[in-house]
Amino acid sequence: MIKIRTSLPYAVALSCILSSSCSVRLGVEVEEEHSHWEEEHGHWEEEHGHEDELEEDHSAEWKFRLAELEAESSILEAEIGLREAEAELMQAAKALEVFVEGAAPDKLREAELDVERSKVGLDEQRATLAQLESDYSRYGNDELAKQTADIVLNRHRARVRFEEVELQLAERALERMREVELPMERAGLEAALESAEAAVDGAHMALEVAHLQRDLDMREAEEEFEQEHDEEHGHDDEEEGGHE
Repeated sequence: MIKIRTSLPYAVALSCILSSSCSVRLGVEVEEEHSHWEEEHGHWEEEHGHEDELEEDHSAEWKFRLAELEAESSILEAEIGLREAEAELMQAAKALEVFVEGAAPDKLREAELDVERSKVGLDEQRATLAQLESDYSRYGNDELAKQTADIVLNRHRARVRFEEVELQLAERALERMREVELPMERAGLEAALESAEAAVDGAHMALEVAHLQRDLDMREAEEEFEQEHDEEHGHDDEEEGGHE
């Protein structure tokens, strides 16, 4: 009985010692594992944090590049518009030059020739009619000759009337050509030339505006890029200060 009483406290003490030792060891291992996990988590956040920063830097850079490309595209469109306007101006100037130096004089001369041709034709028909009337007057007593003379003379009198009408029409056409048609055509070409000149002036202004807008947009994009860059680095500095 005495033996049992003396060994029981020893066993209890030994059990407590072993239990304390295991608890301490277990606590150390848990603490080491927790520290290792925190270290790995810190590395992960640091790596992915840098990736986020790089993405943000690239995003700002891409915005800046996009603004630059849009500005250059506007300038290119303005330059194309200017070249097209200049080409149309050259065509309008050439059309007016051709009209003044060639088309208008030719049309006017052609109308004048129609009048001269009608006058010549009328004079010929009148001369022919006069000659026929003189010839057939010799056969005044011949009934058959008289009938024939009436047919021939009436035919030539009709031709004279036709020539007179054609002459009147030719003269009217000449007057209309000189007073109305050619001036109207020239006015249209001159208006087209003025419009083309105005278009060139407008294209020059559009190009100048595109350059100014490009400078303004690039300045704003650059300021925005620098502002975002400063904000990102300021935030990083604050985070580093907080970690310290």
